[in-house]
Amino acid sequence: MGGLRERGLIAPEGRFTDAGGETKERIEALTGELAAPPYEGLSPAERDELVAVLEPLTATVVAAGSR
Repeated sequence: MGGLRERGLIAPEGRFTDAGGETKERIEALTGELAAPPYEGLSPAERDELVAVLEPLTATVVAAGSR
C-alpha cells in the first residue's frame, strides 16, 4: 500500500485517487483483452458447457468469502 500511496494511486484513507482509479480501469481492460482469445476459440455450446461446469466452483469460492 505504501508504494501505491507514494505513486499517488491510493489516498491516505485507502481509497483510489483519480489516477489510481484510471490505472485500475486500464489494468481491468487489459486483463479482459488478454483473457479473451482462449474463449474465442470455443463454440457457443462449448462456452455454455464451460460456464455450467465452473458455476459450482464459483459458488464455492464466493461462499468462502471471495468476490
